[in-house]
Amino acid sequence: MFYGSISASRINQIADQIGFRKGSLPFTYLGVPIFKGKPQRCHLQPIADKIKSKLASWKASLLSIAGRVTLVKSVIQSMLVHYISIYSWPKKLLNDIETLTRNFIWSGDVSKRKLVTVSWKKSCKPLSEGGLGIRSLSLLNESTNLKLCWDLLSSKEDWATLLRSKVIRGRRVISHHIFSSIWSSVNNEFSTIQANCGWQLGNGNNINFWLDNWCGISIASQLNIPQHLQENLNAKVLDFILNGRWNFSVLNRLPLVKSLVEHVTIPFEITEDKRIWQPSNNGVLTFKNAFEFKYGVDQNIKWAKDLWCSNIPPTKPLLVWRIIYKKVPIDENLWSRGFQFPSMCSSCFKHCETTFHLFFECTFAKHLWDWLFSITNRSMQFSNCLDFWKILDRNWSPQCKTVLKACMINIIYTV
Repeated sequence: MFYGSISASRINQIADQIGFRKGSLPFTYLGVPIFKGKPQRCHLQPIADKIKSKLASWKASLLSIAGRVTLVKSVIQSMLVHYISIYSWPKKLLNDIETLTRNFIWSGDVSKRKLVTVSWKKSCKPLSEGGLGIRSLSLLNESTNLKLCWDLLSSKEDWATLLRSKVIRGRRVISHHIFSSIWSSVNNEFSTIQANCGWQLGNGNNINFWLDNWCGISIASQLNIPQHLQENLNAKVLDFILNGRWNFSVLNRLPLVKSLVEHVTIPFEITEDKRIWQPSNNGVLTFKNAFEFKYGVDQNIKWAKDLWCSNIPPTKPLLVWRIIYKKVPIDENLWSRGFQFPSMCSSCFKHCETTFHLFFECTFAKHLWDWLFSITNRSMQFSNCLDFWKILDRNWSPQCKTVLKACMINIIYTV
C-alpha cells in the first residue's frame, strides 16, 4: 500500500485494518520505475544500464553492420518504446543511449567510436529520405509525451479523470508545481494539443462556443475578439441549442455568428462531444500520428527508394548507402579526416584511392560495368557516384528492374 499526505498514525491504522504492507517510493512496476515528481536521471539510469548490457552481450563481431541495425530497430527501440512512453526522459540520458547504440552499430563495441561513419542525424531518417530507418530517441520521447497528453485529455479512464481534476482549470492548466511524474512529462504538450485539435459536435456540453475550434476556426478568432475579452467568454455550444436545433431567437441578434454556425449540423442522436486531432484522417491521435507530427515532412530521395529492396540482402545495399555518403574508410575519406599518407589504388596500382575511381574508373570495376552495359545494350559515362542509377530510368518491367538493381549493387559490393 502506497500513500502520501497522511499522518503515520493514520496510515498505520489503515494498514492494520486491511492487512496490507506499507510500501515506499520509488519502486518498479511492469519494468517501469514509479516515483514522485519530475523524472530524474537517477530514476531512469537502471533502464539505460539494461540497454547497455543488452548491447554489450551480443556478439557483434559475428554480425554485419546491417545485422546490427536490424537488432537495434527490432529489439532495442522496441524495448525503449515501452519504457519512454510514460515519462519525459532527461535529454542527456537519451543522448548517452544513442551514443551506445551508434557505437554498437558502427564498431560492434559500445565503448569504441569508429572514425568514418554517417552522421546519426542522417541515420535516423526514414529509408525513403536516405536514412536507415532508425528512430531518434528524442523524437520518440516527444511523440510518446504528445500521445500521453492526448490520452490525458481524451480518456475516460480513472487515471486520466483524476489527473485532469488536479491540473486543468477550465481551458487552462495549472501554473503551480505538483509532484506528478506524468504531468511534469506532458504539461509542455498541452498547448500543442490545443492548437491542433478540433471538436466534433455532440450535445455541445463540453465545447466552448466562442473559443473552441468546432466550426472551422474558433469564432473568437474569426471575429477578432481581443484576447483580454476572451477570458469572459464561457458559454457552451449547448446554450445555443434548443430542442435539437439551433436557437435562432438568440443567434438572430448576432448575424455574423449566425452565418458561421448555421452550416454546422446538429446530430440527430445525442452523443458526447468528441475531441479530434486535425492532422489525422480519422481524428484520432495514434502513436504513429504523433511521431509523424513531431518529425515533420521531409523530401524523399529517389536513389533511396531504388536502393532498398526486399529481394536483396541488406548488407549489400548498406555498403552502397555508405559509398553515396562517402563514409567508407578508403584513403580519400581518411584524408578528409586529417590523415596524411601516400595513396594508391590497391587494384590497379596506378591512381590514388578515391571513391569514384575505386568503384567506377578502376580497370577491374570498369570491366564489370562494361559487362552490365553489354547485356543491357546501353552505354554510359559516369561522372559521380549516383550516375549508375540512371540505368533504371528506362521503361523496364518490374522484374527486370529488380534484376538490374541487384546486378549494380552486387558489382559495387564485389569491388
